[in-house]
Amino acid sequence: MKRGILGAVLGLMTLAACGSDGVDNGVGLPTKVVLGLLVGSKSRPVVTADPHDPAVKAGILAYRAQLEADGQPILLASNQVLKYGTLHAPFGQNGDVLTWSSTGYQTIALRGGILIATRGFGPDLMSAVAPDAATIARATGATRRTYHYLDGADQPQRLEFICSLRNDGPRTIEVLAKLHATHKVTESCSGPSGSFENEYWFDSGLIIRQSSQRMAPGLDNLFMQRVVD
Repeated sequence: MKRGILGAVLGLMTLAACGSDGVDNGVGLPTKVVLGLLVGSKSRPVVTADPHDPAVKAGILAYRAQLEADGQPILLASNQVLKYGTLHAPFGQNGDVLTWSSTGYQTIALRGGILIATRGFGPDLMSAVAPDAATIARATGATRRTYHYLDGADQPQRLEFICSLRNDGPRTIEVLAKLHATHKVTESCSGPSGSFENEYWFDSGLIIRQSSQRMAPGLDNLFMQRVVD
C-alpha cells in the first residue's frame, strides 16, 4: 500500500476480545472497536463504536475491501507506542526476514511471523534468537530465546529465557471483520530477569494470523494481526 494511502485511510481498528459470539482475540483488548482518524488534528475526539452496529461493520468491510484491492500484505499492530493500532506495509526483506514499517516509521522485523527486531519504539529489541514458527506450532517441549537490547547508556544487554509451549486448542478469531479458524499456542518464558508469555494463533499453512509477542523491557507485548497475505 502506498504511504499516501496509508496516511489517509479511515481508521485504526482494535477488534473485540472474547465475547458472547464465541470469537476470541485472546489478549484482553476492549470489546469495542476503536475508530481513530489518521487525518485531521490530533485533538480530534476518538469515537468508540459497537463493531456489530451495521453502519460500523459496513465501514470496516469497505476498509478491508480497500486493503485487499491494493494487493499488498498488511499487518495491524498495536501496543502503547502504536496506540490504537497502526497498519504496517512491507518495508524491506533480507532472506527470510521481512521488515514492516508504520506511517510513523517504527519498524518491526519478522521471521515467519516471529518478532526478532524493532526500531523506533524507544526501548528497542536490537535482535533475537528465537524458535521458528514450525517449532512453536508443534506446541510441545521447551525452547530457548535470547534477546539483545541497548540499555540507557547504549550498552548491549543480553537476556536469556527458557520457554515451554502449550497447545490451547482451536480458536475462532476475527481479523478486521473476517473470521479465521485457528489453533492457539502459548509460549511461557522465564529467566533471571523475569517471565512473560507470547501467544500465537496459527491459520492454515503455519501462517500466524494473530499474535502477542514480547518486545523490549518496559513495553507491552506487540499485538499483531495479519490482515492481507
